[in-house]
Amino acid sequence: MKKSIHNDSKPIHVSIIGSGNVACHIFKALETTANICMVNPRTLDNLPDHTDIAIIAVKDSAIENVANKIRNHSDIIAHTSGSVPMSVLSDTAKGWGVFYPLQTFTKGLELDYSEIPFFIEADSDETKDKLVRLAQTISSNINIAGSEERKLLHLASVFACNFTNCLMGISQDILSRGNIDFKVLLPLLKQTISKLSGLSPVQAQTGPAARRDYPVLEKHLEMLSDNPKLQDIYRLMSDLIITKSEK
Repeated sequence: MKKSIHNDSKPIHVSIIGSGNVACHIFKALETTANICMVNPRTLDNLPDHTDIAIIAVKDSAIENVANKIRNHSDIIAHTSGSVPMSVLSDTAKGWGVFYPLQTFTKGLELDYSEIPFFIEADSDETKDKLVRLAQTISSNINIAGSEERKLLHLASVFACNFTNCLMGISQDILSRGNIDFKVLLPLLKQTISKLSGLSPVQAQTGPAARRDYPVLEKHLEMLSDNPKLQDIYRLMSDLIITKSEK
C-alpha cells in the first residue's frame, strides 16, 4: 500500500512539469498520495499559484529553461534526469534537487512502481528529506546519489536497456526473413535476465563466442554479408565476449 505525505494533516502539492513518458508515469505513481497536477512545459498551462515540489520531467536540453520559467514558484524544484547535474537548478527555489527513477517508461504500459530504484540528490538535508519522503510513497528502493554517480548509472542503463532493445529489433528483422514470430525469443530473454539475479554477466554468458566456436561465428558473418554494419556489430560484440571470458 502506498504511503501518504502530510504536513500538519495537509496533503503535499506536487506539480509535474512535462508530458512525456516519465512525466506521465510519475503522475500516475503519485496521484493517490499527493495533491498533484500535470503542467505543459511549453505553455505552463495548469500551473497553480504555488506548489510544495515541482518535478521537471522533460528532455535534458530543456530542463534549465523550464526551471527558469518557474523560478521561485515552488518550495523545491527537482528534475528527473540521470545525466544533468543538479547545479542547473541552483537558486531557482528555496531548495533544489534530483528525483531520478532508474527505469524505462512507455506511456500506457503498466509498471510495478514499488520496484523502481529512485536516486535522490539535494542542495540540503531538508530538501533531501522531503524528496526521499516523496519517493518513499512510490518505492521502497530509495538511494542517495551525486551527479557523477548518476552519470555512471545513466551510461550503464543505456548499454543495458537502450542498446539491448535495439539489438532485439535487429533480432526481429533477422527472424522476419523466415517469417518467424519474434515472440519465440521471449523465454530465452526471460531466462537471460533471470540468471543475472544469481550470476555476474560474465558467468552467465553463453553462445558461440563464449565457447570459441569460430566456425559458427564465420557462418553467422556470412549470413550477414548483405549488411556490413550488422557484420561489424556481430564481430565487435563477439570479440568483446571472447575478451571478457578470457579474464
